[in-house]
Amino acid sequence: MTEEIKEEKLEGIADSFLLFFPLFYRKFLRVASWKNRVNPINTQFQVLAIVLHSGNLQTSEIGRRLGISSPNMTPLIDRLIEKGYAERLSGSQDRRVIKIAITEKGRRFVAGRRRLMRNEIKKNLSTLSIEDVSTLSGAIETFRQVIGRVGNGL
Repeated sequence: MTEEIKEEKLEGIADSFLLFFPLFYRKFLRVASWKNRVNPINTQFQVLAIVLHSGNLQTSEIGRRLGISSPNMTPLIDRLIEKGYAERLSGSQDRRVIKIAITEKGRRFVAGRRRLMRNEIKKNLSTLSIEDVSTLSGAIETFRQVIGRVGNGL
């Protein structure tokens, strides 16, 4: 493959990504019953999912991973703490270092929200044929493998 063809393919991939994610959200994750609550792509949910996956993190690290500035992270973390989903922990070595930890209530919330999302996605995909499910499954695995070689991966 020449550099010119590679560049054209990268343009197409970038355009596809820009169209794919809003389409995915509309088809699978926009559920009326989540209105006025923390929904799957809501920043509060993302914060909890990151802390659950990565362990206790400083607010600045969570913000870096989500692309949110530190001043905007403080009220976000405050709301999670008010809801009982997270807590602040001071560092054992340096008390000035504050990390955010997910509470048991937060863990249950994330698990429940993931279960709702998974069920919604399964319900929407259930109309596919066995062949389409097999093709999609293989494509997603290939996607994960390829994306895993980019930056931090999936």
